[in-house]
Amino acid sequence: MGNARPVNSAPLHTSRLALSALASLFVLAHAHAAPVTTLGRIDGSVNYSERIALPDDAMLTVELLDVSKAGANAVRLARLSLPGGGRQLPLLFELPYYQADIQPSHRYSVRATLTSSGGELLYTTTQHAAVLTQGAGKRVQLALQQVQSRSDSALENTYWKLMAIGAHPVQVQPNEREAYLVLLDGRVSGSSGCNKLMGNYTHRAPNELLIDPLDSTRMACLPSMMDQEAALVAVFARTTRYQITGDTLELMDADAVLARFEARYFK
Repeated sequence: MGNARPVNSAPLHTSRLALSALASLFVLAHAHAAPVTTLGRIDGSVNYSERIALPDDAMLTVELLDVSKAGANAVRLARLSLPGGGRQLPLLFELPYYQADIQPSHRYSVRATLTSSGGELLYTTTQHAAVLTQGAGKRVQLALQQVQSRSDSALENTYWKLMAIGAHPVQVQPNEREAYLVLLDGRVSGSSGCNKLMGNYTHRAPNELLIDPLDSTRMACLPSMMDQEAALVAVFARTTRYQITGDTLELMDADAVLARFEARYFK
């Protein structure tokens, strides 16, 4: 034990200094490559007047926009998305932004939207909410407006253009009128793309539709158009119900889609 030699700690001490120096150089190098930018923060809340509970899967998105150029698209400077998580209104948020992006002569606004998990727009701001410059501060209270879902076209008194029979796209004969359907006051009028069609229909209950056998003109057409006409007449004979989504009409037998039409509006 008395002959034990003291351990030389100099190499270990030197290694720690070297690692410390390397670490300092690494930090300095990154500091010069990516200088720290000061963050600002906009505090706010969103609300709407309707007495409707917010869906659990709702997503709140808040954006800071540069709206200085009239008539031009706004420039987005910051964006924040927050899941609703079952919370109810008002929803509070803190929107960070880079202070270096803000110019005193510019105008800035905050926009907010609420969307469903499927991306459907539910609510949105409709008014300018100024922040940061020209007397505006860093706190906003945003009032959202409900987005009205697109109304469905009416079954009756609508010009329905035939788009497909089953899985087959419709054909159009040159210099002939397109295939279409109009239902009004119990009367059917239309065209197969070859001959005119006319007759009666019954619409006694919601989504129920029965079309009587139709009369038609007797023009001779291309064989493919005659086949299309026969298929369309068969669709009308089988139809028991319909479904309208937006501007699309589907004639159906139980759950089977027989033909698809789209609404056309003329000015």
